[in-house]
Amino acid sequence: MRLPLLVAVAAGLSLTQCQFSGLGLGEDGGQASTSEQSASDTGPTTTPGTTDSDPTTTTATTGGDACGNAQPDEGEGCDNGELNNGMNGSICKADCQLNVCGDDYPASIEGCDDGNMADGDGCGSDCKLEGCGDGVLKPPEECDDKNMTDGDGCSSLCKKPFCGDATKDPGEECDAGQDNLDTSACTLMCKNAVCGDNLLFGEFEACDDGNVVDGDGCSAECMGESCGDSKVQPGEECDDGMNGNPDDTCTDLCKLPVCGDGLLQPSKGEACDDAGDNGNNKVCTEACKTAFCGDKLVLEGVETCDDGNQTDTDDCRNDCTAAQCGDGVINANANKETCDDGNTAPGDGCDANCKKECGNGVVEGIEQCDDGNMANNDTCDTSCARLAYHVFVTSALYPANLGGIEGADKNCNMLATAGKLPGAGNFKAWLSTKVNGENPLALLSKSPKPYILTTNTKVANNWNDLIDGDLFTAISITENKQPATMVNPNNCNAGDVAAARVWTNTTIAGDSGALAACSNWSHLLADQTGGIGLLNRKDPLWTDACPLTCDKMARLYCIEQPPP
Repeated sequence: MRLPLLVAVAAGLSLTQCQFSGLGLGEDGGQASTSEQSASDTGPTTTPGTTDSDPTTTTATTGGDACGNAQPDEGEGCDNGELNNGMNGSICKADCQLNVCGDDYPASIEGCDDGNMADGDGCGSDCKLEGCGDGVLKPPEECDDKNMTDGDGCSSLCKKPFCGDATKDPGEECDAGQDNLDTSACTLMCKNAVCGDNLLFGEFEACDDGNVVDGDGCSAECMGESCGDSKVQPGEECDDGMNGNPDDTCTDLCKLPVCGDGLLQPSKGEACDDAGDNGNNKVCTEACKTAFCGDKLVLEGVETCDDGNQTDTDDCRNDCTAAQCGDGVINANANKETCDDGNTAPGDGCDANCKKECGNGVVEGIEQCDDGNMANNDTCDTSCARLAYHVFVTSALYPANLGGIEGADKNCNMLATAGKLPGAGNFKAWLSTKVNGENPLALLSKSPKPYILTTNTKVANNWNDLIDGDLFTAISITENKQPATMVNPNNCNAGDVAAARVWTNTTIAGDSGALAACSNWSHLLADQTGGIGLLNRKDPLWTDACPLTCDKMARLYCIEQPPP
């Protein structure tokens, strides 16, 4: 409401800006009729009573209790609110009673009012300036354009036009007089009310922010903007009038439905939506799906892995726990578990690393053997039960001072280790001394299993077959799985027999021979002898061929033994 400012401006312009309609007076706005003008020519016909009080100085006592509220109440002749008591030449006095000619109160519909009804004193009995319209400007005239026409810049009261004089003057879009209001069709500035004038036009506008732009809270039609008005405003992605259905094409927040908005939308494939708590490690994933084992997402605090499949023998079990040794399921991935017996105790066939103890090259627990593989064509089967025992002839030739049988055994095991034979450490030399009990018959195990070369070729079916004087094949392959010699001498006198000689001093029965055995394999004496065999023979000559002086060199036969 800008009334105080307007009032101040109007007062400074000496009532030249506005004129209000004559509320309660004639349709001519206060201009006397012809009969009244004739009467005024002969002098005043009425004189104010001596008891009449000056309305500009006397407080009204007859007005309604709400005088000044801009609303005529019972007992009031008028009420222009802040315009009472002469503001802008109002016709409504401070006591909310209408002005009358002769009350010394110049209203907007009067050209003058000198407090009497006499003519000839400058203000006629009709309260019009005498001489108004004669073209001569005389006080208190504000103008005089030689006519009594309104709307031409000088009113019929010789006043300059002003907003509020109830006459649409040049420059004004409207003038409703006292009905000019910033909330009505004609504003206090005599402008037609329009959307965008920053004035709220009664019940016709819900808002007016001084512009006709949408999206700032007040639309171009001066209606309030909000989600649910069925009109898509800036900041809104959609607006379906807030129909209460969060599972349609527009949410009640005027946003397009998306996973993560906290609204469950089954039609979009959502199984859940926890808004800001969605997460690929949460119960509700970033895709608004309920987490489950096999979705390739690890649910925090529940799953330790999730490889997206239900295979139970890979690194992630089908209950989404990480595979580990001892869980009872063999992890079949490369270089992983070869067994899993549900524990990590050793000695039960599956070690603490879930490797089969049979096949690891170490004889453990109840194993009879362990050749480091899972083949069945060698000395040890896939359950680490004994299949056969290796025999070989040494690739090296030794002098007779072997350090006794113990020294000969040591040489056998050194070569078996170098040749990576699974029984390395458990080989004994096929060798006898002259000492009672120091011979293969007494010192070697009597195997019921076959004896085979390092190339897995059978030599004998068992111990008894080994000592019956008829081998399946000659013991001519070394620890390195190579032939020991290409010569094939027929007897000890052959010129190339040296490469085929083997120290034995042992009979075909495995007992000690009759020779001196080079002082029990401790001296290099040319006058002593020790018995030898020939590695190319399958008959008894393989072990008991002939004597050889102790200053010569020969090989050794090595026979694998069961683990101690």
